[in-house]
Amino acid sequence: MKDIKYSYCLDENNELVHIGSVTEENRHSHTYHCLECGQPMIAKIGKVKIKHFAHKVDTACNGESYLHKLAKRRIRGKFMSADSFPLTFTRNVPCCKLNSCPCYNEVCCLVKGTKILSDLKLYNGHKVYDNCQEEVTVGEFRPDLLLSGPMDDKLGKVFIEIYKTHESEEPKVNSGNKMIETKKIKNEADIDDIINRGFIEGENCKTYNFSPRLPSIRKSDIPITRFVLFESGAVKVLSATEYIVMCDKLSQRVYPQSVRELNLKASGIDIWGISEEGGKLDSYQTGLVYLNKKGLDIKNCILCKFYKYNEWQSKHVCIRYKTLGEQYHFPKQPSARNCPLYEINPELMHHSLEELEKEVSEV
Repeated sequence: MKDIKYSYCLDENNELVHIGSVTEENRHSHTYHCLECGQPMIAKIGKVKIKHFAHKVDTACNGESYLHKLAKRRIRGKFMSADSFPLTFTRNVPCCKLNSCPCYNEVCCLVKGTKILSDLKLYNGHKVYDNCQEEVTVGEFRPDLLLSGPMDDKLGKVFIEIYKTHESEEPKVNSGNKMIETKKIKNEADIDDIINRGFIEGENCKTYNFSPRLPSIRKSDIPITRFVLFESGAVKVLSATEYIVMCDKLSQRVYPQSVRELNLKASGIDIWGISEEGGKLDSYQTGLVYLNKKGLDIKNCILCKFYKYNEWQSKHVCIRYKTLGEQYHFPKQPSARNCPLYEINPELMHHSLEELEKEVSEV
């Protein structure tokens, strides 16, 4: 920070002055001093180097402290002089159908990075905050800037913290006070960004203890896993990863000839394996067990206790094929309808209908 070129200083009236306002004609009619250390400064407005203020004599002035004080002065000045001061929240907004959609997923059904525009000075035509003070004590805290206004009783005051060397500590963050903390101010351009665009959560600041009203957004592009049962007893699962069924088509069948179709809250990645008691069912098992518990008499090899995954062959086999015949070694799903040894795996049926209904919705 030693070689920082100061664009601002204070004049003889302690008013903030930008180097751009200094000309050959007026440079000698004012005196300038440093915002941080108070030492005299001179305006360097030559045609070769970037115009800036510099200390008349070498000094150990702290550039970080200069930026901290400059940020406070400029943000306060902007707030007090402007008709509005934007605060843009950046939030992940859940789909507006979250309370009615049977396949709502709190991870997938979000519109991520949604910008929510607000104004620190006005809300619905009413003044919110109209005063900005430096270093005012509020209880046990002393924020860099404090916003207050006619709606303090309802909304509370707002702390603005300038991140210079470290972020705010937990007691202040967890105090319940609304707080805006700038990102680390590394140069004057970071301050310019706040002045020009206002506060933008995730870009030039963080916010704490705000609860902005979320917009109503319909997210209809989420893929859904679809379970399909055919008359033969065979089933087909259309994985969410195939992007065949989207969440705006939950009530539409994919196959006109299907007997039943189900929407599943599964991830769409099905790994067939031994389902131990209390274990998680894959999408095929989920649909079949659900329909059986709903009263459908479905015989399908996937439900049979003799249908096991063979790691060496990397597929499922019927472990009783030597008794039943080679045609049952790798049986098709409907083979269970004519199999004399077919028996539902009790481990699969351990899952309750109440549990399955949380993952399944009927088309």
